[in-house]
Amino acid sequence: MFRFFRTLRQRLVTENKYSKYLLYAFGEIMLVVIGIVIALQIDNWNEERKLRIEEQILLKQLKDEYIANLEQLDGKIAIRNLLIKSSKELLTCFDNPDAANRDSVISRLGNLSLTVTYDPIDNDLVASGKINMIQNEKLKKLLTKWSTDVIQVQEVEVIYLNAHNNVNFPALSKFGLGRAMNKALYDKVNSVEGFSNFLLNRDELFPYDFKNSRLEPDLQAILNNPELEGMVSNSIFINELINSESATLRKQILDILDLLPASEPN
Repeated sequence: MFRFFRTLRQRLVTENKYSKYLLYAFGEIMLVVIGIVIALQIDNWNEERKLRIEEQILLKQLKDEYIANLEQLDGKIAIRNLLIKSSKELLTCFDNPDAANRDSVISRLGNLSLTVTYDPIDNDLVASGKINMIQNEKLKKLLTKWSTDVIQVQEVEVIYLNAHNNVNFPALSKFGLGRAMNKALYDKVNSVEGFSNFLLNRDELFPYDFKNSRLEPDLQAILNNPELEGMVSNSIFINELINSESATLRKQILDILDLLPASEPN
């Protein structure tokens, strides 16, 4: 083929057919340009195809991660709802001590020894630059906001964690309720399904009866303590606040999952 074009070019020059030669040369240049353009286009198509394959792999990974994030968040919300419910029932006992039951009060105070924090999977899309592989602009925006919104929930969790470590736990320990609360909480971990996410394997928890301590204060002493009452009230306020922030975060997870591809059938 190239030999044919070279022979034709030489013949046109020899015969002094310069106009035809120029036309031929232009056509030859255009063929070369078109060939280069086609080669570049094919290369771009291949690169785009690779990017789209990588994008689909990334989106499926994100689907699994955000399903796991949602499950964890729902578990933490459920535990906080238990803390809120226990705290509200305890405030009722503080307001009506004559109608209160000692075992019930101890059990609910045991619930308040729990602390939960949200620790979702961090894919670090923005820092790694992988976010740019995603074509859906709405999804990119939600994923970019994700870390900031998680931090908002975690900041309020830190407030409660500090209150628990610096106020709640010392108050309960000082009041001599540690053994009774440990017994109540231990029994719940062994029997209440909602507490199963505190352990990888509840079957490994050894059976033990803490029994009652002879040093425990009576019910009236517990319900006449303003420090304990303030601790219970604080538990309602902060856990309600965390769950309110968590509800916003939960909606964001659902919005993200709606924009991700559906899971493939098994």
